[in-house]
Amino acid sequence: MKTFSRLPKRALVLSGGGGRGAYHIGVLTYLESIGWKPEIIVGTSIGAVNGAALGSGLSVADLRERWLDLETADVQKMRADDVYIDNLVRRGDHVFDTTPLMATLTGRSKKWADRPWLNLSRLNGKASPYEVWITAVDFDERRLVYFGNRYGEGLTAEKIVASCSIPLWYEPTVLGGRTYVDGGTIANTPFRKAVELGATEIVVVLMAPWPGRPVRSWETKPLAMVDDELLAIPQRLWSIFEPSLDMLLTEIVWKDYRLFRAEQELGRYADVSLHFVAPDRPLPVGLMTVYRREHHIRLFRQAEADARALLDGRLGVPSRS
Repeated sequence: MKTFSRLPKRALVLSGGGGRGAYHIGVLTYLESIGWKPEIIVGTSIGAVNGAALGSGLSVADLRERWLDLETADVQKMRADDVYIDNLVRRGDHVFDTTPLMATLTGRSKKWADRPWLNLSRLNGKASPYEVWITAVDFDERRLVYFGNRYGEGLTAEKIVASCSIPLWYEPTVLGGRTYVDGGTIANTPFRKAVELGATEIVVVLMAPWPGRPVRSWETKPLAMVDDELLAIPQRLWSIFEPSLDMLLTEIVWKDYRLFRAEQELGRYADVSLHFVAPDRPLPVGLMTVYRREHHIRLFRQAEADARALLDGRLGVPSRS
C-alpha cells in the first residue's frame, strides 16, 4: 500500500537590488534544474518585477532572455535640462524618470512590443502559475503595504513600478490619491510575508553577503559610467551611497531573521525552514543602477553557483512511496 508524504508549501522571496536582479535568474535556473517550484513568490522592487513576470507566465528561460537584452535605457532616462531644473529644483523628489520601465514592462516601446514582461490578464487570472505578492511603502503613512495578484484588484504595472520607486532616485508613484515609494525602504527582503501565508519551505534570495557567512574579497574595476558627464554626476553620487545602503538593507533583514529564530525557539513556526542564497562577496558598486548584458551574464553564473553550494541536499524533494 502506498503512503503519500505531505509536501511543504513552498515560497520564493526575491529581494530588491535594481540591476542586480539578474542574480535572481541564476538562482531560478538552479531551482528549476532540481525540480523545485514555489507556490508563492514575494518580491520587492526588482524582485517584484521578476516575480510578476513569472506570474505572467514567463518561463525562467524567457526571463533570462529578457535580462540579456535589458539595458539601462529600458529602465530609466534623464534629460540634462530636466534633472536640475524640473526634478530637483522645482519638485525636489527625484532624479531619473521611470517612463522607460513602464514601457518595457507593458511592451509599449518598440523594442519590447513583441515581448512584454507582463501579461496582466494572466497574472491576475486563474492561469497564473504562482501566487505573487509585491511590496511598496505608503509614503503618507510610512507603512509597508502588499499588493497581490489574487487579492483585491490584483496587480497592475503601476503597482509594480511603485515597488521600484527608490526615494530621490525615481519619481514616487501615486495610486488612488496616495503616494508610494520602493518597498525596500522598509522590507527589502520580505520573507515574513511568506511565513504569514503559511509557507513551510522558503528560499530567500539576497544580493549582498549574508552576515555570519565567510566573505571573499572581489577585486574589480569600477563600473564604467555613462558617457555624458552631466548624467554621470548622479551616478557617481549613487555609487558612493550604494555600499552604505547595502549594509543598511542587510542589517534590516538580519534583525528580522534573528527575531524569527527567537520565535522558533519559543515554539512558533516549528515547521518552517528558511534557506538563504546570497553572494559570498560584495557585488561591484554600481550594479544597482546599471543594466548591461555582460554584468547580467556574470550574475547569472555566480548566482547559480551560489545556489548550488548553499542549497544542494537541503531542500525537500517531492516524493511518493
